[in-house]
Parts: sequence; C-alpha cells; structure tokens
Amino acid sequence: MTRRVAWIIGWIVVVAAAGFMRLEDLGDRPFHADEATGARITARRMESGGANFDPKHYHGPLLADLTIPLCRLRGETGWLEMTKETPRLVSAIAGILLVLLPLAGVRRFGHAPMLAAAALLATSPLLVYYSRMFIHEPLLVLSGMAAMFSLAGGSRWGGAGFLTGLMFAVKETFAISMIAWSAAAVLLVLENRRHITAGSIGNAWRAHRRPLLLALGAFLATWVFFYTDALRHPRGLIDSVRTFFVYETVVGHDKPFGYYLQLLAWPEKSAGRWWFGTPVLLLALAAYAGTFVRHGMTDNTKRCIRFLAYSAAGHFLIYSLIAYKTPWLACLPWAQVCLLAGFAVCLIPRNNLPALALAGVVLAGTLFTQFKQARMASGRLSSDARNPFAYVPTQRNVERLASWLQELNDSLPAGSLEPALVIGRDYWPLPWYLRGMEKTGWLAEAPPDVATLPLVFAMPGAAATLTDPLAATHTALPRGLRAEVPLMMYLRNDLWELWMNSDN
Repeated sequence: MTRRVAWIIGWIVVVAAAGFMRLEDLGDRPFHADEATGARITARRMESGGANFDPKHYHGPLLADLTIPLCRLRGETGWLEMTKETPRLVSAIAGILLVLLPLAGVRRFGHAPMLAAAALLATSPLLVYYSRMFIHEPLLVLSGMAAMFSLAGGSRWGGAGFLTGLMFAVKETFAISMIAWSAAAVLLVLENRRHITAGSIGNAWRAHRRPLLLALGAFLATWVFFYTDALRHPRGLIDSVRTFFVYETVVGHDKPFGYYLQLLAWPEKSAGRWWFGTPVLLLALAAYAGTFVRHGMTDNTKRCIRFLAYSAAGHFLIYSLIAYKTPWLACLPWAQVCLLAGFAVCLIPRNNLPALALAGVVLAGTLFTQFKQARMASGRLSSDARNPFAYVPTQRNVERLASWLQELNDSLPAGSLEPALVIGRDYWPLPWYLRGMEKTGWLAEAPPDVATLPLVFAMPGAAATLTDPLAATHTALPRGLRAEVPLMMYLRNDLWELWMNSDN
C-alpha cells in the first residue's frame, strides 16, 4: 500500500509539473508567424461554418477542428475576438496528455520506467516549448505516441488505425512515421528470423487479421471523416492524396544533415547558458544496449525497446536527409527518445542500493537540467533568437506596436488611420496584430497613390523603394517584426503632428 501511494504521488507530481510548465502565462509570448497563419485559417472556418483543405499549404484539418469548439466555449467566435491563449490551449492540453500516455504502459512495463519516461517528457525543453505554441506538432506527437502504445498493448479494436488516421488528419508528415515504423518492424523481423516459420506466419495472421482489418477500417473512416469535413466536401479526400505531390515548402529553411543532432544532443552555449539534451540521448542508448546484455527483461520488453530505438533513429534519419528542417519537426522522434530513455531504469538491479542511488542521482540531474532549460526557453528567452528552440521568433515590440496603434487611433479623428497598406511579402504574423484595422490592404508593390495613404507598412524588400516617394509626406518609424526581419512604418506627417501635439 505504501509503495502504491508513492507511485500515485509521483505521477501526480510529474503531471502537475507538466501542466504548470505548459499553462503558465500561456498568452504572454508574441504570436509566431505560423501561429498567426493557423489562427487565421481557424477563424475563417469558424466564421464560414465549413472547411476547404489546401493541398499546397497549411497541413491537415484536425488542429482547427479541435480549436473551434474551444474558441466558442470561451466566447471567441471570430478573428477579432480570438486570443492567443485559447488556440494555444489545444497544444498545451496535447502536451499534458502526452505526459499521461506512459500510464498506458504501466501494466506491461512497470511503474519505474514509465514514470521516468513521463518525467522526461514533462520537462523536455523542446516538447515544453512547442506545447505552448499553436502549431500541429503537439497533436502529431500525441496521436503518434498513442498509436505506438496501442500497438505495444496489442489493441484488438482498431485503436492503432484510428490514431494513425488522426495523425494523417493532423499533418501529411505522418507518412514519415509510417515509413520509420515499417522499417523498424522489418529490422525486428530480421533479428528474429530464426524463429519465423511458415506455420508461425499463418498462426500470426489468423490471430491478428481481425484487429488488422479493424485498424485499416478505422484509419480509412478517420481519414475520410476529417478531410471531407464530415462528407460535406468530398474533394478534400482527393486533395489529401495530392498534397504528397504538390505541397510547397517555404524557402530559407534548408539545414545541414547534422542539424537535429546539434540542436538536441550537442552542448551549445547561448544567451549565457548551456543548452543540451545529451543525458537523455545517453540514457536512451543505454536502454537499447541493455537489451543485448540484460537478462532481467522479458523478451517482449526487449522487442519494444528495440522497435522504439529503430523507430526514433529512422525518424531522425529521414528528417535529416530532407533539406527542409525546423526544430518542431524533431518533436515526435525526440518524444520517442525520451520514452526510450525511461527504459534505462530497467537496467538497475533492484537489490543493489549503490546502483539505485547512482541511478537516482543521474535521473534527478537530467530532469533538473531539462527543467532549467525548459523554464528559460519558455520564459525570459521565449522570443529571443538566442534560444535554440525559438525558430524565427516574433519580436516583442510588435505587441507594443499594436498597443501604440490603438492609442494613436483613439487620439485621432475616427477613421484617420485607414485605409492602411502593407507592402511586400512574408509579412506574417503582422495580420494578427493589425486585425482591428479592417481597411488594410496587402500588396506586393506600392500603388501610384501611396503618398496619400495615412499609414503604410513596408517589408524589407519593399522599404527601399518607398524612401523617396514618402520622404516628403510621411514620417518613417523603424520597427521589428521577426528575428532579423525589420519592419518600416510610415505615418503621414499631419497625423504624426497631431499625435505629437496630443495630450498623450
């Protein structure tokens, strides 16, 4: 009874820590460009009452489908009412549920490795950071890891098929997981080929054909339901297949092969502190190596550990071979590494107190360093380019810009700031911060009458072309948009003088 209470307390502490790290000041960080884009898509679907899947951009529909009910529950019924916190809650909840997933493996693997894995998932700086961001990855990680637990538990009711269908509904990159998992399964078969006979294959088919067919049916039903918007847009089914051939990535995100290794495992000093996930990787490698020498593990546990190791390695290999790389793409494979690292606990002799004490110190040190990095990454450095997880972060002065524009608008005659114009490309997340200005145009090049407009924003590529046309009519006010992406704001001189002479 005492041991059971201790395990319960341990799980409560880990889940509470995960919730605190993911929910605290959730709306504080400025909206990332991808978050603003996702919020716009969600708001349009919420306002129109329908959905159209774009096979070239923006990924699957599940993120918006889950966000819309939450927005309505909180009284946010459109683009203007939406807050940063509400859509981010979807990601935060997914991150908390991810930490709870190892509970599904307690009966099969025991409390110790599963609680250790949950603690590593809860404090991982990569997973904490992106669980606080409105993007697709937290849902992909949750559904992907849940599918793996379903497979390990021998689900007989199509659960794995439903969960992989959810992965597809989140993002087309679920196909990478299918490839990695298939390769891992092949490696396991090759390792156990001596025990495979024609009779064993037949017995396995007879034992598993029903759950396999159920899983296939569940996958197809989930795929059809979400991509057709509950059969209202059949075209979405075709587009969900086309996306693998026509999807367009944004330029400027090419990285070298070793990018993810450097990001997650190689120690790097930035912003006055060290960033590293090396201990987690070493624990994961120890767990894999232990399957070849440790006799206390069951054969089933060994197979699960090896499958997990091959799967994580396969994911990282595929993502490393693709030139397009972003930190959040590593979330699913890194979650598998954290789970694998939890299995290192299985290597500790239960009756060896010095070994138990040493293992406790190693695990505690790993969790402490992860916790410190996660707090810094999601706190003071959440929008700082020196944070290795803050990829192309939005500068905080954009939020001050939005507040200043509201003050400026309140001090001037009604409608003085409109129509406004944004000139250039790649301007997200600016539409989020200008959403209160309904008469705002978005053009690639300046129109002939640009000098008559009250307010003009210029992206870097367009600012040079506006220096002369607006020199005599507007006051130039430099601002920042994203890391290393300046924004030039031009306010017509008469409005600038009114503002300077106002009571403010």
